[in-house]
Amino acid sequence: MKVWIVEYIYDDNGSVGIKTSKVRAPDYDTARQFAVGDAPAVDFVMSLRPESEEQFLGTPTIRAREMTGKIVHEVPDPDDDLEDDEDDV
Repeated sequence: MKVWIVEYIYDDNGSVGIKTSKVRAPDYDTARQFAVGDAPAVDFVMSLRPESEEQFLGTPTIRAREMTGKIVHEVPDPDDDLEDDEDDV
């Protein structure tokens, strides 16, 4: 029996809802059936992958927030400071 990670992105009364869960199933098709049956809403998209040591959970969450304009984090470009300093010289 394998463990599968399911990440749902769905409409939560006008905002983006995100849910992550685990499913135990012998194969992809069975895991997909369980995941669809456990969906948090009628309209959703999901990602279904076997659990592994190398996965980065939250990637769909970050993408969903970026697509809706709700950026999770902003990393400043370190070269921006260099360009500003050169203008002052």
